[in-house]
Amino acid sequence: MRGSERKFILILAVLILLFYVLTLIELRKYRIEEEKERLTEVSKVITELLKEKSPEIKELEALLSSLGKIYGLDIELVDKNMAPYGADKKNTYNRLIGREKKLIYIPVVVNTEDNKTQMLVRMEPLSDFGRKNIYRLLYPGVALTILVFLFVLLLSREFKKTIKRVIEISEQIAGGNFNIDIQTKNGDYERLFQSIKGMSERLNELFNGLSREKTQLQAVLTAMNEGVVVISAEGRVVLVNNALKDMLNIKGDCTGKAYWEVLREVKLAKLIENVMQNRRPEKEEIIFLYPRERNYMVNALPLNLPAGGIILVLFDITEFKRLEQIKADLVANVSHELRTPLTAIKGYIETLENENTSREERNHFLSIVKRNTERLINIVSDLLVLSEIENRNSLFRDDPKQDFEDIDDVGEIVFSSLEAVKNNALDKRLNTVLDIEESLPPLKGNRFLLEQMIINLMDNAVKYTPEGGTIGIRCFKSNSELVLEVFDTGIGIPKEHIPRIFERFYRVDKTRSRKLGGTGLGLSIVKHIVILHGGKIEVQSEVGKGSRFIITIPAKA
Repeated sequence: MRGSERKFILILAVLILLFYVLTLIELRKYRIEEEKERLTEVSKVITELLKEKSPEIKELEALLSSLGKIYGLDIELVDKNMAPYGADKKNTYNRLIGREKKLIYIPVVVNTEDNKTQMLVRMEPLSDFGRKNIYRLLYPGVALTILVFLFVLLLSREFKKTIKRVIEISEQIAGGNFNIDIQTKNGDYERLFQSIKGMSERLNELFNGLSREKTQLQAVLTAMNEGVVVISAEGRVVLVNNALKDMLNIKGDCTGKAYWEVLREVKLAKLIENVMQNRRPEKEEIIFLYPRERNYMVNALPLNLPAGGIILVLFDITEFKRLEQIKADLVANVSHELRTPLTAIKGYIETLENENTSREERNHFLSIVKRNTERLINIVSDLLVLSEIENRNSLFRDDPKQDFEDIDDVGEIVFSSLEAVKNNALDKRLNTVLDIEESLPPLKGNRFLLEQMIINLMDNAVKYTPEGGTIGIRCFKSNSELVLEVFDTGIGIPKEHIPRIFERFYRVDKTRSRKLGGTGLGLSIVKHIVILHGGKIEVQSEVGKGSRFIITIPAKA
């Protein structure tokens, strides 16, 4: 028996006991009043019978004894000092003294022959009345109490069992378990369990709906390339997607933190404050310097919710800004590259228009015009090739690799490419090294573009290697890839220029490059051809010692 049951039973017992005590007190009061009235009636009868008589003591005792039997009273004679008469005078006296306080009596004064006797009428002892009535009430009361106790105990156990079941069900629902077998056929508590079952089913539907929405929202946020962060009205981070964590190199869970602890950028903090205060959407381009320099377009929108807050969406526009700069540089470089030979051609044509020009001068001027014209043709040709490679749909229609073919003679491509620069290498008396491994793996690619790639690299090696130097090409297999190395002992490339040498029109030494007839597009074309074939290119160079270009292309599967 648990503490709650013990308390309940104790309270019930006290209430029953209190009920019986109050009942007995009221019954006693009622009985006393009733006996007083009866004694008063008897006293009137005795007074009326003895009103005109003065009987002797014995005659009086006999009369009173008869009346006592008739009325069921204890009637005794006492003197003026309340001392009893009779043979058992002493015993009666002791009995009267012992229960003096428990008797109800009414004195009736009667004049006897000696005018000395007074009569006292007494009823039965109250103690006898109390005991008899207590016993009369006690036995059925105890039986009734036991029956009530058993009934209440059974009822409380059933009620307790039901409450316990309700608590268990509620705890399971609170724990997220809505698939509970709830028996609704349970008598008086059927409606209660039906209501709980209905509530559980509705909560299950609501929870499933929320879970689906949360999963969908999480999937959308995860799939987004843009960074998203939700900030509460109190300035706490509510939600952050993985894209934003990657953008800003955020480690761990930042939910609940102040936004300035997570988004450590002064301009962004000002933007958030403005939107919080004005409740109007704003956007701003912000440059983040950590963890690396990136350009972001930040859209800040206030949330139309009672709790307030805002949502930030960060778009990484670094590549877009870079492409804009490349486009601007391309326009500037193309304009410059075209203007220089065109200016020369125009000038020498105007000179040729002079009739006083000698034949030798005319031939010299014409050779200059021809050389600048060839330079223009090379620039335009390289631009077209580069544009076609970048615009793969133009070159290979819908599939950029649709025109790829199986190439089993990679060595032949290397030989033919080397033949294209052989004369220039001989003119500069360069040593040529050719190291081609036997049984090279086949490739799937475009033969023309691969030849263009090798020719561009070998042409640069010839141009930037002094007379008597060495150029070479090495081709071998590494795991499931084909490795192609083009090296020279030329002037080398300064370390700070290496990251930019594959940009269009970028030259380390512009004067030397133009003098040697370079367009500034050769390495950019090489890079795009390598990317198109799924490969990668690496540059190793040291000023005054030469350069090495290492190309890795996956072999045919």
